[in-house]
Amino acid sequence: MVREKYKPVLIVGGGPTGMMLAAELARRDIPCRIIDRREGPNTTSRAFTIHARTLEIFETIGLADRFVETGLKSNGFLFNFKGLEKKPVLDFRVLRSRYPFVLVYSQADTERVLREHLREAFGIEIEWNAELCHLEQGEEGVSRVEFRDRKSDQITSMEPSYVLGCDGVHSFVRKSLDLPFDGEAYEGMIMQMMDASVQDYDCDPDWVQYFMINENFLLTTPLPNGNCRVLISDMGETAKMEGSRVEAFQSVIDQHNLAFKVQEPEWITNWVIWKRLANAYRKQNVFLCGDSAHIHSPSGGQGMNSCLQDAWNLGWKLAMVLRGEARPELLDTYETERLPVAKQVIDGTDQMHDIIMAHGRGMSERMALTETPNWQMSVTELVAGISYTYRDQTESSSAADDMEDGPCAGDRAPDVELALEHRLFERFRHNGYTLILMPQVGVPSECNEASAIRDAVDANFGATISTFMASDEDVAALGEIYGSDGAGRLYLVRPDGYIAFRARLGDAEALTSYLHSVLITTN
Repeated sequence: MVREKYKPVLIVGGGPTGMMLAAELARRDIPCRIIDRREGPNTTSRAFTIHARTLEIFETIGLADRFVETGLKSNGFLFNFKGLEKKPVLDFRVLRSRYPFVLVYSQADTERVLREHLREAFGIEIEWNAELCHLEQGEEGVSRVEFRDRKSDQITSMEPSYVLGCDGVHSFVRKSLDLPFDGEAYEGMIMQMMDASVQDYDCDPDWVQYFMINENFLLTTPLPNGNCRVLISDMGETAKMEGSRVEAFQSVIDQHNLAFKVQEPEWITNWVIWKRLANAYRKQNVFLCGDSAHIHSPSGGQGMNSCLQDAWNLGWKLAMVLRGEARPELLDTYETERLPVAKQVIDGTDQMHDIIMAHGRGMSERMALTETPNWQMSVTELVAGISYTYRDQTESSSAADDMEDGPCAGDRAPDVELALEHRLFERFRHNGYTLILMPQVGVPSECNEASAIRDAVDANFGATISTFMASDEDVAALGEIYGSDGAGRLYLVRPDGYIAFRARLGDAEALTSYLHSVLITTN
């Protein structure tokens, strides 16, 4: 074991973001502690969707099947504008992913699966009732933190290697760093939500249903436990109604001419929607991750998914730097890559918000927003997390300038069905980079070049990079997506499944230069 070499990383916040970070660190033998000021796990949750990119992440760490087997697959989002016959859809069955659907899954159950994974695979338990109360940062970063046991008032002092703030919208970590969290509320809007059994459900259960009238918005979908999620949004009128909450919710359901009846809810909540973004995600050896760095409209259900992908981006980078496998500058790319994605998420949820929750705006005006060219595909891929890219933040190689097809550096590496019933994603199930070598079929000189590249990479970087030498059959399958223009290619894929570098097979020097700029040789 390598654990004793490192001072532990302190993760503040035991939600999905903090647990994903812990899993990424632990599987690379980096010790960590997770503290949370709450008494224990959440038993209810606002989030109920797991999108395709998140499931791809779960597949890499061996958890996707547990979610898919127990969740509900939904085709996507069906839009009902009162008074209009046309019903636009975001149909996730068009996604180029192994997971072409929206998985309906309670966040409380998502957290449970992640907790069990941490306990079973790594022996990590969340330290509940532990409230961070002091974070001391000097010229070289955090030198000491203190957290208080909220039951006994006992103070624990710690000198962590890094502090990762996953402690939500009211983040103590962010406030300690004095980082602005700018934004605004959707003025006057109130969100109300319940999970309840229903009678005579008359909506298509294969879709998450959105119902719009001028005054309010209604969402409804079945949940895996047999209840239905019912969410309403308006300018506060329903919250002011006399009578019970069930009666208030039923009045909105009736306004949309639906026949189903809600029963006494398992739970009910309400909140105000904010959109806010921290202006920085890092200060020395302290990082913000998830809701502590950004919040936005729940439109499309991207919140938890985006937070998990923050953790997915940061975890491997921090582990490789701590292990001495990557240069410290790699950590600078976390903010460089994820802050623009948060801006894109906020902009995207704003656009969805303008369709489904623009209370007071007419139905025809909102419908028009769904009729812009390529609306369905672009929004579906965005919500699913498939189309987010770090292309603008990734330094491309001049050697690849004339490669007109195939994914670019910064793009998600697409999955491919390979020979012998294998898939490309199976090659990514390890802790390091993956080098894909695609020599031209029937060109011995390129096979020799590819072998020389493999041998040089193995000699210099060892277990940090796993090399996949594609067979003739695999090259043909890869070429349909990764490009094929009469010359062999190579792709370097990062541990998080994004393309770090691409070039023609003959440009080995460019690959070597890139590797030495990011990684540290093992010999």
